[in-house]
Amino acid sequence: MNPPPRRTASVAATLTLSLAFTACAPAAAPTPAAPAATASDAHGIDAGGAAEVASPARALVIADGRGKLTLLDLATEERSTLAPGRSGIAGLFGDGRLVYRAHDAEGGTAVEVFDSARWTVPHGDHTHSFRGAPQTLGTLEGEGDVTVVAGEQRATVAFAGGELVLLAHDALGKGLEVAPHVTADTSGPVAFLAEHLLVPTAGATIELLDPAGDRVPGVAVPCTDPSDADLTRVGAVFSCAEGAVLFTREVGGTIAAQTIPYPVNATPTSSLSGRADRPDLAGVAGEQGAWLLDVRQRQWMLLPSDVPLLRAVALGDDDSRTVVIDADGRVRVLAADGAVLARTEPLLAASVADPALRDRVQLLVDARHAYVIDPATGVVHEIDHGDGTVTRTFADLDPWFVQQVG
Repeated sequence: MNPPPRRTASVAATLTLSLAFTACAPAAAPTPAAPAATASDAHGIDAGGAAEVASPARALVIADGRGKLTLLDLATEERSTLAPGRSGIAGLFGDGRLVYRAHDAEGGTAVEVFDSARWTVPHGDHTHSFRGAPQTLGTLEGEGDVTVVAGEQRATVAFAGGELVLLAHDALGKGLEVAPHVTADTSGPVAFLAEHLLVPTAGATIELLDPAGDRVPGVAVPCTDPSDADLTRVGAVFSCAEGAVLFTREVGGTIAAQTIPYPVNATPTSSLSGRADRPDLAGVAGEQGAWLLDVRQRQWMLLPSDVPLLRAVALGDDDSRTVVIDADGRVRVLAADGAVLARTEPLLAASVADPALRDRVQLLVDARHAYVIDPATGVVHEIDHGDGTVTRTFADLDPWFVQQVG
């Protein structure tokens, strides 16, 4: 029997910042450049040149070893080329609609931005999904490694050299050249919240920048070695050595910052992952199992495992389930107490056993399925995380990086 989850009360160090910001309104859908009749739904959400569809137009965007981007429609299994191959690919990022292909460029780093033209807009207690014609939007350039943090139909593209580019989906029709650029001395991923930027600094703090890129005086929240940032339904979460720092938008025009420390002697996780617009995040807890962070309750829960884990992603559902990949190459679905609800055969055994391939093993989840990269065989497995069955296997892909859109 698995022991009960370890819980810790949320920390008492809460900082409330009085800031004016633009009130949240239903997000306007972007306007792709592809010609089509303008469509809008009963709520007045402008879909631009795309059509509103009855359900999310889900697809995988897969980068192979030559850098080619293939769009795999998950409804029809049709494959199309989103971008031809190119050398020097350093990473592939995504925000549920846009895909960012980073590669080495002369004297710096280039990030090509592609619009899959498939996206879903949260709208109160329901969502609206759209589908249009894919297109290439352009290239962003900077110095050093790049990170992308996305949520609420916008993204921050941060270069280690200090250049930040702010992309809003509803401004895509204006072109990348008019996207706001900010210069900031950052030591980690940058998140966008309530028209402000949350910027990790070399001084082991997260500072707040106003919409013009100017530092808000007196605002510095401790965060050592920030390794990850996620935008959740609750707010922006940074992974720090001492725990998580949560920034939330409060009623009345304030931003609150709260530290959620790890339990004493806990092994920190290097990254947290979860479904978009959900309240939970998860990460690997060293050799112990996985951490589940309930962002609403401000609680860490240890999900113990009898086998070391390599990847962990929170589903953020009512049962607080977490999908993981273990060191034997199995995909497991864990309950909130660490109990194994479902597991696969060791699908990824060859990949996790090979140090050259292990880092390429990737795990993505949506409401019904988990998708895992198996670099040893060049396939992507689709797994029903309700019962652990492999529902489909997509072969002949040579997957190096994968993102989901729709």
